[in-house]
Amino acid sequence: MDPVIQLKDVTVRFGNRFHPFTAVDNVSFDIYKGETFGLVGESGSGKTTIGRSIIRIHPTYSGDILYNGQKINGRISKELDREVTRKIQMIFQDPMASLNERAKVDYIVSEGIYGDRSISPSKRAELVEETLMDVGLLPEFASRFPHEFSGGQRQRIGIARALIMQPEFIIADEPISALDVSIRAQVLNLMSELQKKRGLTYLFISHDLSVMRFICDRIAVIHLGQIVELAETEKLFEHPLHPYTRALLSAVPQPDPDSEKKKVLTVYDPSVHDYSVDKPVWTEIEPGHHILANQKELEEYRGMLG
Repeated sequence: MDPVIQLKDVTVRFGNRFHPFTAVDNVSFDIYKGETFGLVGESGSGKTTIGRSIIRIHPTYSGDILYNGQKINGRISKELDREVTRKIQMIFQDPMASLNERAKVDYIVSEGIYGDRSISPSKRAELVEETLMDVGLLPEFASRFPHEFSGGQRQRIGIARALIMQPEFIIADEPISALDVSIRAQVLNLMSELQKKRGLTYLFISHDLSVMRFICDRIAVIHLGQIVELAETEKLFEHPLHPYTRALLSAVPQPDPDSEKKKVLTVYDPSVHDYSVDKPVWTEIEPGHHILANQKELEEYRGMLG
């Protein structure tokens, strides 16, 4: 299966040459058509930076980002830039901050297609109506302003804004973290239904592994800008190898109160890695299961797998 998105040794830096800061460090992974690929890590780990680099908000320092085999980072043609803008969309974390408070829903949702002269005003209104209905909102909501809606409804408007472009790939940057718990399941179910209906591919960015377990096909764990482990979701939960992955999983709440009380949190200590001589290498330790480790650690992890 050919990947929709490929990252090859991507590094993203901020600051200047005197005070550089590496936010993403030599990251590589593929995302395949129709899957939900999860990217998990704590705040400041580089998750959102990766998503914004794919959508060309942040420039890359080195490495390649490919969309359907074409390089899309750096200088590209206007035609390819238009295709990327249309085919790759992003759903942002805070639905209130990402919507223009002075614009009505009609304009917010259809803003991306306003420059398309082949779409008449009547056709644009029709597309807005259809897209709002697809995300569970009434067509008459098009004449209202964002402040008139609840958090869950505002996030649906954000999803509609992405869908109207008929995208192939959507980056969902913590799309439910700003919502009430009771609304989160509704938004996740909506995204799952839309994925099946439209054949969408997702990059789902989150810090919440308990949510990702139920919606992601594969999960990559990122720490301080580096991917430290990547595996199919259930394999990652059953056989977490990297100490940082195990620490994240130990923090996942247990549905059973007794188990939750007895749970022991694992604290990740980076000093457990001695990379002074034996440097870490990105390795496929078993089919579909990759980890960043040196030779000594790989032997230990292989022993854990049996």
